[in-house]
Amino acid sequence: MAPRTSPSSTPTGSTPSGSTPGNDARRRPVRRVRRTASADQAFRGVLVALGVFVVLGSASLHDSAEGMAIGWQRDVAMTATGALDRVVNLLSLNRPYDWASEQLGRNQVDEDFEFPVPSTVASPTTTTLPALRVPTAGQPLKVVVAGDSTAIGVGDRLKVAVDDDPTLAVDVQGKVATGLTRSDYFNWGGRTKELLSTLQPDVLLFMVGANDSQSVLAPDGTVVATYGTPEWIEAYRRQVAGIMDLAHEGSRRVFWVGQPKVGNTKVNAIIEEEASSRPWVSYFDLATVVAGKDGSFSEYVTFPDGQTVHCFAGDGVHLSMQCLDRSMSQLVPALQALYQPS
Repeated sequence: MAPRTSPSSTPTGSTPSGSTPGNDARRRPVRRVRRTASADQAFRGVLVALGVFVVLGSASLHDSAEGMAIGWQRDVAMTATGALDRVVNLLSLNRPYDWASEQLGRNQVDEDFEFPVPSTVASPTTTTLPALRVPTAGQPLKVVVAGDSTAIGVGDRLKVAVDDDPTLAVDVQGKVATGLTRSDYFNWGGRTKELLSTLQPDVLLFMVGANDSQSVLAPDGTVVATYGTPEWIEAYRRQVAGIMDLAHEGSRRVFWVGQPKVGNTKVNAIIEEEASSRPWVSYFDLATVVAGKDGSFSEYVTFPDGQTVHCFAGDGVHLSMQCLDRSMSQLVPALQALYQPS
């Protein structure tokens, strides 16, 4: 009598139904081959993307050309980008970009703004200012940071430094590659007026100068003063005084941060002089905070606690993140001193 087997068992040497010899549980996985674009396809894709960018951002390209230093390079760039922008506008190809810029609030209003003739300012010893309100967690102090890319760096690190302080609310509203000399490219007078009206800050933290080693131009492009002349100093002084006076309202304070010792060294001196005659303006000398042992420019700076840090980015103008964070130990108390009794 043959031995009984269970229905699920399979005799040795036989193959399961539906299988073929050599096919078992250790079947090799199917090799997946990733399809990649050829060099020609990638090149054409880059060209298409570049073309779309140029068409959609034609106005932005023209604005960038307008912000270049006066010279033949700017003339060539203005001619080329201006012609492109006119064609794109004629065909209405840049409407999506313009709509997006408007929705994001990137279109500057009052760009033809001009400062009024400066008036004589009373001495700080004879002027009494309303006290700056003491902030609370429910009503934090509104600090709006405005200026060029260096201001953006300071503002971003300031937000981090006061992140655990609910009494301070920091809003960074800077714009790269701008300053007080080229109102034809970006008018900080008009933009400051807009920020003060819409955001109503308690403190305006302002910082410019890294891009101001060039001639002063009016909003319509007229050269007001050529860089390097005595007239330039007075024209720049009027721009600085204009920002300070524009922000003077009620108990509002202006907290002006000076540039590190890079570029035009006259800028800080002008700003400090104008600030000293206006009791609502405080000047924070960042240059001394990030200076070397002899007070001059130095890539490496030793702070009071003895730690030495690399203070500048590769361009030698913008401060490194590590140096900015270290600088906050002096900038934040100076800001808080505006409303905290001594």
